[in-house]
Amino acid sequence: MFLITRKYKRKFVSDNDGVTAVEFALIAPVFVLLLMGIIEFSLIMFVSSTIEGATAASGRYGKTGYTAYGSSRQQQIIATVAARTNGLLDPSLITVTTTVYPSFDSISKDEPYIDTNHNGTHDLGEAYTDVNHNGQWDSSGVSGLGNANDIVVYTVSYPWAINTPLIGSFFGNPYIISSRTVVKNEPY
Repeated sequence: MFLITRKYKRKFVSDNDGVTAVEFALIAPVFVLLLMGIIEFSLIMFVSSTIEGATAASGRYGKTGYTAYGSSRQQQIIATVAARTNGLLDPSLITVTTTVYPSFDSISKDEPYIDTNHNGTHDLGEAYTDVNHNGQWDSSGVSGLGNANDIVVYTVSYPWAINTPLIGSFFGNPYIISSRTVVKNEPY
């Protein structure tokens, strides 16, 4: 009996049947995760590129003061971004912020602050450096679309939901895709 068991043991150890299936089972999850990550990053890069183009087009529309009948300039900008992104984005999640400055030199001369929630704006309770010692945080620009000859910074952002769990844990979920353009309003 001992000889039979030893014989089968040697045969089992030297047998290569099924090795490929075991190797595939070990490698397949890593390969699928890598493939999903590549597709996810490709989509993010594509959407980021189309948002860049849509932001530039929106800035061109905005600086002329053009609005379609029955809509505001803000709605016109969101419609332009939604049309240029070919249905990849939910228009209700597109955020457009506009800041008006008197000159190009005054852009981003805000008092420095720590953006704890990473939304790109100073919120109540976030620490800041009071440069002019007036006891409040000051921005060099004001919200709005401006008037003739004003400098306007258009910022379009979109929260992209990452579907790959491991990648989402590294980059945050949702991943904020953002684009910015600066234009000078025409004398309309």
